[in-house]
Parts: sequence; C-alpha cells; structure tokens
Amino acid sequence: MFANHSPSAKPKSPKGDRRVNLEKRRSVSEMSPEELLRELLTSEVTGLPNRRAFDEAGAALAVAMSDVDGLKALNDEYGYDSGNALLKAKADALLEVGLEAYHDKGDEFLCRGNDIQELLAKLERARAILRDRAVVVERADGSTVSFTGADFSYGVGKDIAEAEFGLKRHKAEREGRGEVARGEWRRGVTTKTETPKHSPPELSALQAITSATN
Repeated sequence: MFANHSPSAKPKSPKGDRRVNLEKRRSVSEMSPEELLRELLTSEVTGLPNRRAFDEAGAALAVAMSDVDGLKALNDEYGYDSGNALLKAKADALLEVGLEAYHDKGDEFLCRGNDIQELLAKLERARAILRDRAVVVERADGSTVSFTGADFSYGVGKDIAEAEFGLKRHKAEREGRGEVARGEWRRGVTTKTETPKHSPPELSALQAITSATN
C-alpha cells in the first residue's frame, strides 16, 4: 500500500506548526479520494503508515514496538524540527532493513512481521544504521544542528501487549547499563550546532566597491 522512501540527508526545518509544515499542507477540498485515504493512513512527520493503518492491516504473527531515546529532551533543547528529523531518520533506518514499519505516535513505532527472530535481527540492524547516521537539520535562522549516535529501545512479541512488555524490559536493561536515562538526551550522542557565517561589515563594503568598479 505504501512505497518505501529513501533517507533524506538534510531534513528541512518545519515552519509555523511545531510538528508539520502547515504552509505546504493541502486543503481537503483539493484532494482526490485516493489522496484523502493516504492522508488518513499516513504519519505527517515520518511519511510512514500510522497507527490506524497498522490496526486496519489485521493480525500479524510477530509485532514489534519501539521508541526513540530522549526525544522530549531533544525537542526541548533544539526544537521540534530537530525531533522531527530524528523521527524521520529512524523511520528511514527501519525501512532500509526491510521492516514493515508504522509510526504510532510521538516517539513510538510499530512493526509487523512473520517471525519474531527475524524482527529482532532487523531491529538490531536498524539500530546500528541509526547510531552511525549523521542527522543534519537546517533551521529557520540559517543555523544547522547535527547529531550522531541516536538509538532506540524495542520489544517483540506475538501481539502488541507482549511487544510493549518487551520494550519496557529492554529500556530497563539499557538504563541499568547506563546507556540511556529517562528524560535525558541519549548518552554518547554527539551534537554540533553551527551558526551562519557572515562577512564583516568592512569586508562586505569592500566587496561591494570592487563589484561596482568591475
């Protein structure tokens, strides 16, 4: 039903709304029935199918639930554009390893499959991809935020209840090892902020004179 999307190297900063770009949102009256259905079943942030699409897909033999480390802390420190970029990067990592992935809400994702062990293996590969990926966000003021080392916890089971139990257990294990702390941006993540470089006033004036005389 949904096509996989290739990862975006530089997510753009949303403007207006803290979650999505309202300026680019089409009105309902402009959409065809097929577009309305896609809108209803798709996450605006990640482009993945949403929870409603997951529920309507029916039962699966194996289900995974996962959530991103420290999303709220990232949003609080660097803004929702950075948090959205992280969610999109995770969505891309899930798709790259061949997972049938859904964006439930906030930092939570769901996956469906036919085998629990296969889901476990693919989720570990997705974690490795996300940890190694540099996520670069262009902000409205012209500055950029980049970070590497993002990660997530997950649980897998025969249904959502088992998957949620496994997720809580995995998070507790990682907290016990000091990999992640509740309410904090993930430990081990490298974050870099760069501000726009402007020419000094005297240099800009000299450049203008030079251009005028050429």
